[in-house]
Amino acid sequence: MQKGLLVVVFSFMMLFFAFSSVNAESDELTIHFFEQAGCPACAAQNDFFDEILDDYENVELKRYDITKSGNVDELHSLAEERGVEDYRIMVPATFIGDSFFQGFSERDEELIVKAIEGEYVEQERDIIEIPVVGEINISGISLPALALILGSLDGLNVCSIGALVLILMIVLTLDSRKKILFYGGLFILTAVLIYGALVFAWTAVMDYIITYLDVLSILIGLAALIGGIFFFREFLKFRKYGPTCASGQNKLVANATKKVQEAFQDKKKGFLVLSGSVITFAAVITIVELPCSIALPVIFGGILAESGLLMISYVGYIALYLFAYMLIEIIIFVGAVITKEVWFAQSKAITWVYLFGSLVLIFLSFYYLVWLNI
Repeated sequence: MQKGLLVVVFSFMMLFFAFSSVNAESDELTIHFFEQAGCPACAAQNDFFDEILDDYENVELKRYDITKSGNVDELHSLAEERGVEDYRIMVPATFIGDSFFQGFSERDEELIVKAIEGEYVEQERDIIEIPVVGEINISGISLPALALILGSLDGLNVCSIGALVLILMIVLTLDSRKKILFYGGLFILTAVLIYGALVFAWTAVMDYIITYLDVLSILIGLAALIGGIFFFREFLKFRKYGPTCASGQNKLVANATKKVQEAFQDKKKGFLVLSGSVITFAAVITIVELPCSIALPVIFGGILAESGLLMISYVGYIALYLFAYMLIEIIIFVGAVITKEVWFAQSKAITWVYLFGSLVLIFLSFYYLVWLNI
């Protein structure tokens, strides 16, 4: 009888210790913290962890240097496991249970404590405060919206639009919708392919240096600042003199313009010669104008790279950017095909759109150069 009682008591003790062990294991929590040397927000969050983690014996803090090989893949893996889709490859980034934090400020401290204590919380990310304007949520600006905004600003190229108008007016003398459709479409297609290759190239470069996040943020910020200054200077010039193309005095542009005009004036020139002259003209205009608008594809490529997208998503967003980039020219082109007339007049609206563009770019430069380093 006593032996039986001892067996029962022993069994209960074993079950108790086993249950306690399982419960202790289930209470253990691992914080995955991605950081980078020289990141002020990372340093502030590390100080905060030092202050509070002594009170939580069941918490393990794993640190990852985002610049080291494999750690970006680890961030992607943790995000996928937890179903996190809205994130960027930037530091600090923190996974606490199912809660995810990106960036760090005083408003996040209470949320982090709640997450450590087992509560699911959602961080209000990318909230910045601008004097007079107030708080703005950067994360509310989606990639499709950025593609359309930046692409449209990029497409407001007076020289490129003027070049298309010139081609259409030359082709209109042939009095054929098919020829207007073909040669006008050839001009647009050439411009899209060349400029699309540029955007893809910049995205690839940014994707290559993604682990050097401080460098990437500085590049995007500087490109936005340079682009903002350029757009503001153009706004001042357009307001004084009206929208004008400065590259008309460029020798390459002048020669290409002369050759395409001569090709279409000579009725003996065949299909291949005319096509070649249009392709050459479109290529020269696009390449000569690259320095004027290079900031915008750099910014967009950098934002795509830090978003950590799949290749198919890269292609989709770049295609959307290019569509917005060519939208004005597509409208002019379609109108010419339908009516056999070129409907385009330089509007004062373009002047004010340049001002809007400068404000957007300066805002982006503030975000990447200042806000991310606070």
